[in-house]
Amino acid sequence: MSRVEISFPETFHFSTQLAVRVGDINYGNHLGHDRMITMMHEARILFFLSLGYSEFDIEGVGSLIGDLAISYRNEAFYGDLLEFRISVQELSKKSCHFYYHIARLDKSGSSSELIAIAKTGIVFFDYGLRKSAEIPAAFIEKLVSQANHSGS
Repeated sequence: MSRVEISFPETFHFSTQLAVRVGDINYGNHLGHDRMITMMHEARILFFLSLGYSEFDIEGVGSLIGDLAISYRNEAFYGDLLEFRISVQELSKKSCHFYYHIARLDKSGSSSELIAIAKTGIVFFDYGLRKSAEIPAAFIEKLVSQANHSGS
């Protein structure tokens, strides 16, 4: 079986930490795939908030998911603290890709084990007109100023 191959870029724009909660655990006693997507969504919302936006108001337009790919590397368990790094890449006129580097943090707060690498295709969308919209220039400017983190 061929596997999805995703490489995380060297530069990232945002980092946050989220704990794996009891409701995130599935019958395999590890983080469920549906909950991983929910945690990625939470990290993405926090990223937009850090820029002064919401998912539905990025300089007057919103965003939606066009596609999603996840490559799991290790399990995560109840109580694990995960670091989500987000890198925004491949900007076109109306869309871009968000890359996610998800790693378990050890007790000292250092990344200790890669859990997953993921990618979402983000389409900018005018919800009033129900059609795709151009990426706002101010959003791109904020990305440039945030791109001062070096990835691992």
